[in-house]
Amino acid sequence: MQPSVLLINDVAEMLKVSPSTISRWCEESRNGKSRFPLPISIKGGKRRWLLPDIVSYLADQSTATQAPTAIDRKRRRNAKAFQERQSATDMALERYRGKGKQ
Repeated sequence: MQPSVLLINDVAEMLKVSPSTISRWCEESRNGKSRFPLPISIKGGKRRWLLPDIVSYLADQSTATQAPTAIDRKRRRNAKAFQERQSATDMALERYRGKGKQ
C-alpha cells in the first residue's frame, strides 16, 4: 500500500494556514531554519507531501512550543489598533474636558 500524498492546499487546510505559508515554511526548511517536511516532486514538477511526514511534523509540533498562528498575529494587531484608537479617544476627551474648565 502506498502512503497518501497531499496537495499544497490539503496540507494548508490540515494545518489551518495558507498555501503561501506552506511555501514559506518549505523555503525556511531548505535553509535549515525549520523542520517542516519538504515535498516530493513528481512528474511535471508538481509538489506533493507524504501524509506520514505531515502527521509526524504535527506530533513534533504538539510537544514543542508553537510559533504564533496567523490568527494569533491578527488578534495582536487588532488589540494594538484598539489600544491606539482608545488612546486617541482618551486624549481627545481630555482636551474637550480641559476646554470647559477655562
